[in-house]
Amino acid sequence: MKPKKKSLHSSQYRLVLVTGGAGYKGSTLCRELLFHGYKVRVLDNLMYGGRSLAGLINHPQFEFMNGDVTSAKDLDKALDEVTDIIHLAAIVGDKPCERDPQRSIDVNYKATQSLAEKAKKRRINHFLFASTCSNYGVADTSKSIPEDGELNPVSLYAETKIDCERFLTGQANHNGFCPTMFRFSTAFGVSGRTRFDLTVNSFTYEALRDQRLIVFAEESWRPFIHVLDMAKIYCKFLELPKEQVSGQIFNAGWNEQNFIKRDIIEQIKSVIGDFEVDYINTIEDKRSYRVDFSKIEKILGFSPVMSVRDGVKELVAAIKSGLLTEQDFEKNRLK
Repeated sequence: MKPKKKSLHSSQYRLVLVTGGAGYKGSTLCRELLFHGYKVRVLDNLMYGGRSLAGLINHPQFEFMNGDVTSAKDLDKALDEVTDIIHLAAIVGDKPCERDPQRSIDVNYKATQSLAEKAKKRRINHFLFASTCSNYGVADTSKSIPEDGELNPVSLYAETKIDCERFLTGQANHNGFCPTMFRFSTAFGVSGRTRFDLTVNSFTYEALRDQRLIVFAEESWRPFIHVLDMAKIYCKFLELPKEQVSGQIFNAGWNEQNFIKRDIIEQIKSVIGDFEVDYINTIEDKRSYRVDFSKIEKILGFSPVMSVRDGVKELVAAIKSGLLTEQDFEKNRLK
């Protein structure tokens, strides 16, 4: 009897390039991809250091390349033999983009264009792009916004992501190019490089440290997602036929994880006990949006692994044990 021929779609035949893989989301994603049997190559300029991936350096399926997505030479080298791309690299957040708008446009938009063109020529299988629910900006929160809802960006960061979505959508199915765009919820949870400028993470740390929080716009809405669940979404989509999701935009998260800030505070209190909260009426960040995730939920077929409360418990354990310290808090806040 002849042995069964192994599918070319099997993860063991695929090399996934993760741009920005040393960051908050990427460091968790790389571990999840390796767990699922993929070969992983990271391209990252180590803007925030490389300790998040140091533990993977001897993994036989892992390769790290120190380079920049704005460099054509670095991209060409990184793309050698790659079958799939997960494009995370970006100047992330409103304030970093405001501080250096030209660099932000070069990294977030122009580099995405360049990478997509090179991927198209190489007939890459999946091109998975990390966008953001921040694209919705200020919205009517009496209803949840689907993918075809109105975009109302209030920052350069969101504008660059929308421009990327439009470019990639326009290139879909040209020469077999199959991009998929994910408007991710606000991330939370512990990773190889835990960020502390994000609502759940920063609130949890400050509440533990100070027994007091100052909260702006407590009635504003956001959807939330754990970094591990983000990684699982990417892995699920790598398993799908690329034609099934080519050129599509997905709100990435779960309907049950839309919350106002007061909800988040109550979940933190349920884990660590009561603390003082000062609510401030001044609104510096005007964003507020409730998002509809029905489209992606039909495809995923699984519930989130980590709830917000689970993420708070995880953060508290890491902080109380000394795995995360004040130094981590100060270092990993995007200012």
